[in-house]
Amino acid sequence: MMTEIDKNNLKGFKSLWIHFNEKNLDRHQLFFKKHWIKKQEPDYPRGRTLFVLNVPPYASTDSLKNAFTRICGEVTSVVFTKLVGFRTAYIVFNNESSLEKALKLSNDYVICLNTEEETYLTGLAKWCNEYNDSIRSEDDIKKEINKYMSMYDQQIADRIAKQKAEKDMEEDGWVTITSRKKRGQFAPSRKESTINKIQNKEEQKNQKKQLLNFYTFQIRESKKQHLAELRKKFELDKKKLQELKKKRTFKPF
Repeated sequence: MMTEIDKNNLKGFKSLWIHFNEKNLDRHQLFFKKHWIKKQEPDYPRGRTLFVLNVPPYASTDSLKNAFTRICGEVTSVVFTKLVGFRTAYIVFNNESSLEKALKLSNDYVICLNTEEETYLTGLAKWCNEYNDSIRSEDDIKKEINKYMSMYDQQIADRIAKQKAEKDMEEDGWVTITSRKKRGQFAPSRKESTINKIQNKEEQKNQKKQLLNFYTFQIRESKKQHLAELRKKFELDKKKLQELKKKRTFKPF
């Protein structure tokens, strides 16, 4: 319930009382007035919109809509600007006469949301009901799965039929030319030679990525190996040269 200071700041507002049911003695005071601004929004038409403050958390969209419909006339929509705590609401009526009827309600008028004709759940019962409604039945899930699989099978069948028609057309001497590359159209064949080429390219890429002679001991070992290879090559060349000298003979004529 609002304090006196808050009430003094609510000039131009009227008030009425609201409670959840007849057994609940806790009541809350609503403050309301005709919604009237220079730039009127299309969702809140001028002459049919009621601007309401201090709406308690237990008042839902349906409960407010049905309550004001029962008291004043048909309500088109109820929109909350806040979702937590005490909220602000815009109540839009179908007719201007319903709005005028709401503005004529006395300050002592009490709105009861939960009646014998219209019942609403709160607290644990409401949460349990919302949770149960969120659980989908097994039959609904099966229907959705079957619908999706039938659509998928139809797409596969259409694709196979299209590929077959294109193949038959090519066999008759016609060549199908597409405007854009299809997915997998130019994919490499799965021959053994092609696979080996791809593997060799990958190995070469991996070798390039490796850091050669990064550490000091690697540089030292590579120099030793290079020197040993040069000595070995020198000995082979020396041996070949000696063999050539033995085979060489002097033939003046």
